[in-house]
Amino acid sequence: MRMRLRLALLACAGAVALALGGSALAAYTPRLVISHTPLTLSGGGQTDLTIAFGQNDDATARAVFYVPQGYVAAPGATGAQVGTVDATVLAKLISPDQPIPLKGTIRSDDPAKYVANPCSPGTHQAVWLLVLEAAGQTLNVPMYVDPVTAPAEAPLGQLRLVVCLPSPDIPPSAGGATFGSKLISATLHFANVFTLPAQTGSYPWLVIATPYLAGTATPNPAGTMQAQGVVQLPAGISLKRTGRRVVTLSGLLRVNRAGVSGARVTLYAGTARTRLRAVATRTTRGGGAFSFRRRVARTTFFQVRAAVPARSAACNGGVPNVPCAGATLNAFSVRSAIVRVAGLRR
Repeated sequence: MRMRLRLALLACAGAVALALGGSALAAYTPRLVISHTPLTLSGGGQTDLTIAFGQNDDATARAVFYVPQGYVAAPGATGAQVGTVDATVLAKLISPDQPIPLKGTIRSDDPAKYVANPCSPGTHQAVWLLVLEAAGQTLNVPMYVDPVTAPAEAPLGQLRLVVCLPSPDIPPSAGGATFGSKLISATLHFANVFTLPAQTGSYPWLVIATPYLAGTATPNPAGTMQAQGVVQLPAGISLKRTGRRVVTLSGLLRVNRAGVSGARVTLYAGTARTRLRAVATRTTRGGGAFSFRRRVARTTFFQVRAAVPARSAACNGGVPNVPCAGATLNAFSVRSAIVRVAGLRR
């Protein structure tokens, strides 16, 4: 039963239908990071999806992303721009040791144009075309967007995004990558495409990535790895004050109802709500607690802000028996409400 479930999940995930019992001969360590602005229940705005690999990793042949249950997606009308891309590649025909930055757009294209594409054949709900510019060349990379319908695949997510990349180790005339380019990292900035879940919780995005056999255009299913980008929400920071002449300003930094310790919190102050400047910093203690003490002679406005970077975590769930390279908790930025402290009357 377990073996049948594993094979069903791998088939639904788009992995090559070969046994995954072997191990890759070379390093292959995908990393997935997801961030949202704003990070609020049922929030929209910008979603950043970042996939990254080690510079010495084998080249990526295929990547399958899963959007967790609870999200709502609006793929966009055909022709509409839904985001932008920032990427870095190693181009062996130009600069084999120095990563080259690329920029581009993401547009919703006509799915009918891609029905026969061998990467993901069939009719899709949507196709996002990543259009990248490099050294006067345009690189078009389609990403196939489909709802998850197979029951065995449902635990992985509700939406599947599939992308295939050409091999950097064969000539472009034979279907290889332009300039012999190997992807090192890519951040897809989606604008108003994803609406966050309405419930507090932890939501793991998933990528299942398969490399090429080193130096070839042959995918290496034995080297398939998975990685998770975990979104915890909501995030918030509180601020309250006690005292008058010498006030204590204290609060909690929390995400998914849990305190965040070891994070840097900055106190801003000013004589007007619109003229605040940084005046002090603290590191949160256990439970996300922090406090500042300030002497107040005249009416002053206070606010605290925190920017928490992405953090490593343990993998949880995913596809059975596929190695997990790691999980990353989302970065987030928060601001408290502004607190007014009245000055003492003379």
